[in-house]
Amino acid sequence: MLIPLKAAVPVWGRPWANVALMLLIISISTIALLQESGDLFLTLAGLSVQVDPDTGELAFEFAKNILMLPVLAVSSSLLHAGWLHLAGNMLFLWVFGNAVNYKFGHVGYVVLYLAAALVGGLAHYALEGGPVVGASGAINGVMGAFLVYFPRNDVKVFYFWFLRFGTFMMSGIWLVLMYVAWDVLYLAMGADVSTALWAHVGGFVAGFGAALLCLLAGWLRPTEDEETLLQLLGIHQ
Repeated sequence: MLIPLKAAVPVWGRPWANVALMLLIISISTIALLQESGDLFLTLAGLSVQVDPDTGELAFEFAKNILMLPVLAVSSSLLHAGWLHLAGNMLFLWVFGNAVNYKFGHVGYVVLYLAAALVGGLAHYALEGGPVVGASGAINGVMGAFLVYFPRNDVKVFYFWFLRFGTFMMSGIWLVLMYVAWDVLYLAMGADVSTALWAHVGGFVAGFGAALLCLLAGWLRPTEDEETLLQLLGIHQ
């Protein structure tokens, strides 16, 4: 198990947009998890409670209205299924989001996050079906943008393997690609996991594509001390 702890990316200014997103996600997820009625969770996830007329048992039904799916793709990214799920996603968002927030600016970062959440959620609905909750699709989009602009920057990683654990540094490109490879491998194997793999892949493609477009168009250029993925591959801008 590899868990990122800190990205070695010099950040000028405060990542206020990332902090605001995290506070919003933590607040909504906490309220939803603590609310006894579960109304907020059900609404943002697109679920409704139905009573079986024959047995009287309660069942959850997912919204079938295709017009609502884009809204649910974003609103469900503000929810989490449990405290560990929330804590893990917020750690990833803090590690990678601060650097991407610095690069994209506050408005650009929020747009990137929402676009990745949208594409990731729609990918899940189209290819997997059923409800999904969690910010991991959007976070994978942030990681995709990180890969484009900071592939050579080191990330401090915590590892746990059987009874051994500790920390070490590894390049961002290998860490991000490792996580993407795991998702793709599980999909290829048809593994039955609780993770929304298509949301991960869809969000990553959206974030990576948006960052690559910004780089190729010259909208967000690297500074002198930064090396982008294209430069790393020998494609100089």
